[in-house]
Amino acid sequence: MANRNKNSLMVYLLLFTIGVMGLPLLSSCGKSEGISSSNNNARLGIVNLSNDVQPFKLYARFIAQGTATYSYPNASTYTLINVADTPVQVRTAQTSNNLNPINLLTLNRGFVRNVPYTLFVMGLRKDSSLAAVITVDTSSLPANGRGKIRLVNAVANVPSGVNLTLNDTVAFRSVRFKGVTDFVEVTAGTYNINVVPSNNPSTPLKDLSNFTILDGKTYTIYSYGLSSGSDTASYGINTILNTLPPNTRY
Repeated sequence: MANRNKNSLMVYLLLFTIGVMGLPLLSSCGKSEGISSSNNNARLGIVNLSNDVQPFKLYARFIAQGTATYSYPNASTYTLINVADTPVQVRTAQTSNNLNPINLLTLNRGFVRNVPYTLFVMGLRKDSSLAAVITVDTSSLPANGRGKIRLVNAVANVPSGVNLTLNDTVAFRSVRFKGVTDFVEVTAGTYNINVVPSNNPSTPLKDLSNFTILDGKTYTIYSYGLSSGSDTASYGINTILNTLPPNTRY
């Protein structure tokens, strides 16, 4: 009887020791397999460049991402989005009479954490040209005394594409609808920015006067509207500062 009790006590002590030794291993496995939600984010800016789409909301994993709505032709600030929350959807903002939101676009691509992106919604619902263009908003630092720019073209009715000039010097040529250029370095300073049809460069579509490109900063210039449009559909260009403040957290 005494031997039986002694053996039981030894088995209990052995199991207890194994359990204590195994706890750190289980804890380590849990940490390696899962990333905390506070460190699993990207940043996403949103630009509504479709002039026949009413304000819309962003959904991720079929859940509205806050109460923000995005209206033509404005660019939002960067907001956090969990990279595990897919798909990302663009749906109409809920309106009067308890109408349900309509899904406009579904994006099945994923995002990489700690990276900033911009989602451009462009084209028209009425002719089924509505599309999403997602840009990665990172680039190497420009040299001292220089900044960087790129062009996103959301104008669908200029088949030849557009050229962009800085003080009459061509920076980009023949950028077609939904086109995104690479970032290019330019000398920091103040510029008159002009966008013209590639096949008729003597006819400006729109200009942006006295825009200052700052030393060390990165910008996206985007075009929108229709070259033949009027009122809210008229052609326009605007800019986004892609350089985030130092020590931006994700």
